[in-house]
Amino acid sequence: MSESISWTKSERGFGTPTGNDDFYKGRSLPEKHFEMTETWYWGFYEPDSNLHGFIHIWTHPNLNLCTAGIFAHFGHKREHLAAELFDFQVYMPDTLFDGNGNIRTANGLKVTFERPMEKMRVEYENKGRAFKLDMVQEAVQPAIMRANNQHFEQTMRAVGAVTYQDKTHAFDNLSIRDRSWGERRGEAGHVMPPYTWMNGAFSEDFAFTISGLDDPKRNPNWAGLYEVDEDKLMSDAWIYDHGKKLRLSKYSKITERAEDGLRPVRNIIDCVTEDGTPYRFIGEITASNPWHCWQNALCHCGLTKWTSPQFDTVGWGETQEVQWNDFVVKISERLRQG
Repeated sequence: MSESISWTKSERGFGTPTGNDDFYKGRSLPEKHFEMTETWYWGFYEPDSNLHGFIHIWTHPNLNLCTAGIFAHFGHKREHLAAELFDFQVYMPDTLFDGNGNIRTANGLKVTFERPMEKMRVEYENKGRAFKLDMVQEAVQPAIMRANNQHFEQTMRAVGAVTYQDKTHAFDNLSIRDRSWGERRGEAGHVMPPYTWMNGAFSEDFAFTISGLDDPKRNPNWAGLYEVDEDKLMSDAWIYDHGKKLRLSKYSKITERAEDGLRPVRNIIDCVTEDGTPYRFIGEITASNPWHCWQNALCHCGLTKWTSPQFDTVGWGETQEVQWNDFVVKISERLRQG
């Protein structure tokens, strides 16, 4: 049997967000292990130019450390330093919060919570790369809290612009952020297939976040290399439909990959909500960057165009797929052997 990752999972119910959940909880939490982490994530994109942007702040409160930064790129990259902008610093002190809980990192990323849990402004400039971001994200849906009250996702309207080498890329679209705290997030490698976190928004009234593994019955490229229990395929999933928060009763996903056997190019999700409504979501990844979020993990981060037989409109969102040493070695060997 392959492993599973406890911090990616949720019970079937939902937790309750509070007005303080944007702010650093840090060393006040009961978990005192050095692996305990706290994170903030925001994304941004401009689909006509295939601009995809990614902001991540990751603290280890019990070590007084922070890893944080931003990358932005156009289209697909084979190496994360090929992104038009890549600026992450691994070792910073976690003293990056002012008296109002706003964030400013050592590499100049600034997040101002204008209305906590509702509206925030994100600013960053890198003169050496001729890059500037100025963006406001404002909530259009409530925060969807996991049952343990330690992680939420939230659909936002992102309005702003990226200026890169004197060309401005303005955007006004929906983007789903996430936030987590208080759980141990170990950095060791795992003996398991890739884990995929996917989100998408079709409108201010309909969005989803679905995470889990490929369905072995759909012949993923790791078929025969791992055994996975069917009841462990889905990690966490919700659909927000016109004010209703719904969990899934059924889930099956398959990932199509590039010739290297690693980079995701398409996800097909078939699922049923707990009220019996079936959905199919087809995600075409239009821009991607293979980020080593920590040394033992490879995360393919990508802008995703979602279509569905249930919708006449197109949705946009994110695909983040994490892979570990065991999978990458086995798939590379399988490709070499033909």
